[in-house]
Amino acid sequence: MLTPNFELDQTNDYLIIKIKARFANVNETEVDVNGTQVTFHSSPYYLRLNLPGEVEETDSSSGSYDWESYVFTFTLNKVNPGEHFPDLNLINKFLAPKKDSRTFNPSIEVLNENYHDDDDSFIDCNFLQNPVSDDNISCMKYGFANQTQNGFNNFSDEFFEIIEIKDPDNLNLGKRKSLQIASEISEFSDDHYLADLMTEPDELKDILNFKPFWYHTTCTLNDSHRDILKTFGNKEYLLSKNDKKSALLSLVDIMYAYCYCVRTNLGEENSESPWIINKLSSTLSWFRSFDTFDETVQSCVRRSLCYPLYRHWNLGTLVLSDVRKVFENGCVCLLTCLLDIYKLFNSSEPRYVLNQLYIKDYCIWVQQFKSTHSDTIIKLFEKNKIHKGLLQLDLEELEVAAMSVEEDLELYNLELTENDNSNSIETKLEKLQISSSESSLDSDDDEEESSE
Repeated sequence: MLTPNFELDQTNDYLIIKIKARFANVNETEVDVNGTQVTFHSSPYYLRLNLPGEVEETDSSSGSYDWESYVFTFTLNKVNPGEHFPDLNLINKFLAPKKDSRTFNPSIEVLNENYHDDDDSFIDCNFLQNPVSDDNISCMKYGFANQTQNGFNNFSDEFFEIIEIKDPDNLNLGKRKSLQIASEISEFSDDHYLADLMTEPDELKDILNFKPFWYHTTCTLNDSHRDILKTFGNKEYLLSKNDKKSALLSLVDIMYAYCYCVRTNLGEENSESPWIINKLSSTLSWFRSFDTFDETVQSCVRRSLCYPLYRHWNLGTLVLSDVRKVFENGCVCLLTCLLDIYKLFNSSEPRYVLNQLYIKDYCIWVQQFKSTHSDTIIKLFEKNKIHKGLLQLDLEELEVAAMSVEEDLELYNLELTENDNSNSIETKLEKLQISSSESSLDSDDDEEESSE
């Protein structure tokens, strides 16, 4: 059976379900409404939705089929009129079976009364700023929330062309961090950075003034996004506190790479877009797992000054504001960005593997995102005070040296100009003197002739 494309909408009193089923057998279509569960069957399509609230069929309910657009539209009454059904844009949330709400008495004896459940209350600003334990540093895992291990035995050499870590199954998180920073410091180009600083590219002004879509539109999922989402299905993630921390900080890192790509391309996609996102993200190129939020931000900005075409401090820090805005817009905006990345990587061999390791799980996980997660990230952006000295690239020293050279050049040019002016004046004076002497000679000759 096929899962059809569908959309959910609502009014105060009704839930509206639109299902696109081009090859449906309309005469044999069946719809069953049972509380929070709605089942649609029209061969070869089957869809079961588990809703956040109860609906029912009444005399005012309706159903129709548009032969031109191949869309079924069902309008169902809410059992509790006025009830708001949240997150109807996040269609994957409603594909999963409803959790069993029954409770069971576990035959477990509590030995420590000070035990606290590993819930989301721990994911606050302080937790995201505390370095991880030594045990986590020695971990050799990678992928979404560090859930993958020993996954590279069957990968071809081609895949290692898009990542900068050659043996991820035998390189722990601490070693990856030190190797990454050393690599960035060695590959940083003084000349490129100073060139963009002292003589800004003409197009940089447009890039800095550009307003990406997350500033002026309400993010919604389009048909291509829904096509991808329905193939994902849904699943629940049982993550530890450190796993959630890793997932959140790496999401910031991936969003930075995506926002940089969108801004520098003025909202357009091109053949370099997958490379930029892949290269700028430490998560995707080094399988990094960050210790703190500040470390994540520093890594993002440092890589923006090492690898892309435009390497400008103001641009690198402006993209941080873009990432913050994406988180402020909520999970639908995050999901839209992630689905764009998924499409780009699927069309760029062999980056589709990064979809399997990271992006697909992120697309599912952010639909389960709690608003407190976004609020925490936003607060950390407000508190973060990044400056050039933190990047270990000696930017301030370079700029001072460059300004000194520029001042010396200005003084030199000024001296040349003054010398030229002085020489010009002297030349003019000499010409005047010559002219004066010639005129005096002529007057003497005239006097001699008149005397004769």
